[in-house]
Amino acid sequence: MERELSGALPDVFGDRHGLQQVVLNLLTNAAHAVAENPRERPRQITVSTWFDGQVHLRVADTGPGISDEVAQSVFTPFFTTKEPGKGTGLGLSITYSIVESHGGQIALEPRGPRGGAAFRVDLPPAPADAVRPALTPVHGTPTVAASPTVKRTILLVDADPAVQRTIKALFARDGHDVEVAGDPQHALDLAQRGSFDLVITDARAMAPGKRGTLLAEELVARMPALRERIIVATGDVRPTTEETLARLGVRYVRKPFNLRDLRVEAARLWEATALS
Repeated sequence: MERELSGALPDVFGDRHGLQQVVLNLLTNAAHAVAENPRERPRQITVSTWFDGQVHLRVADTGPGISDEVAQSVFTPFFTTKEPGKGTGLGLSITYSIVESHGGQIALEPRGPRGGAAFRVDLPPAPADAVRPALTPVHGTPTVAASPTVKRTILLVDADPAVQRTIKALFARDGHDVEVAGDPQHALDLAQRGSFDLVITDARAMAPGKRGTLLAEELVARMPALRERIIVATGDVRPTTEETLARLGVRYVRKPFNLRDLRVEAARLWEATALS
């Protein structure tokens, strides 16, 4: 790894943990890319920073590069070129969301003469009169003061460990408790034992032993009070699925979705249930 770091960068006003996640995600992607190189091809990652009115970070690698076709979708949630089980397609989507929430931009640069891929992050410097916030919301615009977050209990149902970690971290950083179920039966057991403010499940999760019945349907049938607390994440746009969700009266977000959209939908759900 090569480092070309400026010694005189201004401060950036934002969430330290979120920006660390940006760097980690870009470095992880670069490491995976160069690992695909044959032995005769160099495996090099270059990290650069500089300031020209904006604070810039570039992470470049000498991996196989990104085709023009794939480049159009690299920031799309759940888009991945990796084999099943080896990636969720959430890393760059999360990175994009964090950078955008800090008033910045992230871009995949045109392929250089050495090939590979290079991502550049541009962030505005902190204003001269900026003060350290008393509370810095994660993945959001920092504020000097903010109302305390109400702690919620969330049940997340997904079989993919990477999706589990990503969505759990998203809500845990806001102070919420997240329990994870890797299969529908475990989800039913947890739902019947606990009291959840939100259940996030996938449209592909089916009720145990009931062919053609969504897990969301079974949850509502057994625990009607959960109807207003379920969000179904779905990439399935078949009319029958949409009809089922509409009949159930549960909320859903369609893949691909921005993770901020999931947080917004959760906030709307909690606001609606508080008023009902």
